[in-house]
Amino acid sequence: MFRLRHYLTRACAGLPTRIAVTLPVFLLLCLQASEASSDALSENTYVRTGAGIFFLDMSDSSPFIRTNGKEEVVDTLEHYDAEYEDGGLANLTIGKENDRRFTELSGFLTSYTSRHTSEYSEDPLPWTDIRTRFQDQYCPQGTEIGACISSETEQHLVALIKGDPHIRSVGWVGKIDGGAIPYGSPNFAWGDPIRIRTKREVDFHGLDLVTGKHLEQTERSGTSIYIGPSYKKLSQETETFAYESNRPPTVNHLTLKEDLDASYYGAAVGTRIDFSLRPSWNLMLDGRLGVYYLDSEYDGFQRTFLSSAMPVLDEETDHKTSDSQWAASLSLQTSLNIAFHQRVTISIGAGAEYLSDVPKMRYAKRGESFASGDAHSPARIEYSDAFGFFSTISLEFR
Repeated sequence: MFRLRHYLTRACAGLPTRIAVTLPVFLLLCLQASEASSDALSENTYVRTGAGIFFLDMSDSSPFIRTNGKEEVVDTLEHYDAEYEDGGLANLTIGKENDRRFTELSGFLTSYTSRHTSEYSEDPLPWTDIRTRFQDQYCPQGTEIGACISSETEQHLVALIKGDPHIRSVGWVGKIDGGAIPYGSPNFAWGDPIRIRTKREVDFHGLDLVTGKHLEQTERSGTSIYIGPSYKKLSQETETFAYESNRPPTVNHLTLKEDLDASYYGAAVGTRIDFSLRPSWNLMLDGRLGVYYLDSEYDGFQRTFLSSAMPVLDEETDHKTSDSQWAASLSLQTSLNIAFHQRVTISIGAGAEYLSDVPKMRYAKRGESFASGDAHSPARIEYSDAFGFFSTISLEFR
């Protein structure tokens, strides 16, 4: 109940913005459909156009890691949580009926932009303990620890860090192509905190061409079945900037730009059931199953800049990878349809859609070393499911 109230509160808070975005699209489509209905539509042709809100729940994404004193990966920071981000929705359907058969071309488009800022740090107690132990052994009383670190004593400090099982550092993946950083480290000594700013743009659209048949109808209900080719595309563009928050952002930072595209090629089969409520009112239920060949492509650019120690490290990395597999979708939709007169119907609808496989990026693996000169696994594509739900208002012209 709390999660639902949270989503509804967010949706209502951003409603004026979404209306400002989707309403012009909706009015433009309605105008075009109205002109078509008066000039070109035959008695058996119809155009349905609508707008609404689409909520999409996808997996988290994080090229940030937590390491132990040996600079081995022990965990991944869950920086980006894409739970039910919402965006405007526009859809359009053009159909033609001939006797009891029909053909429909339909498409939809939804998109959203989200921004996240988070800061991560570790428990300072293990670091404080190591500093105290080092100072007690190697620093004269009253001397700052920085003045005690030399080529001879540094190895003892490193040994203390690597020997403490409680030490943790936060940082980012060394290089997205898995290559070794020649010197320096993307994981920060002394447990320095990092601040991460992320902007993500998601576009989701699709196009279906189905043909179907109206089955035997009763006085109060009717059933239709349909089948045809289906296409969907889900694109994710992410821009990330991370830096040590206890220093100016220009000292040590990461810039990461990523494009992750998923193209679904397949077919859909479905059924519709109409229930007559009143002479001009009816309730429609629509269920659809899709099977797709999924083609995933990743393109990333990374810059790692470390200038807190000499020499300065400035590494740029490009990495591309792709993958493919089979996927499925399931969608359910219901709408209340009210006929104003013979040629115009207004519909208020809601529905949900499930995708079995959506690509996500994973970077390091547990146990891998991120010390200077060590290579590791490159960024790779994995999959998780996604779920969305939507509400729409549409007009149909005949």
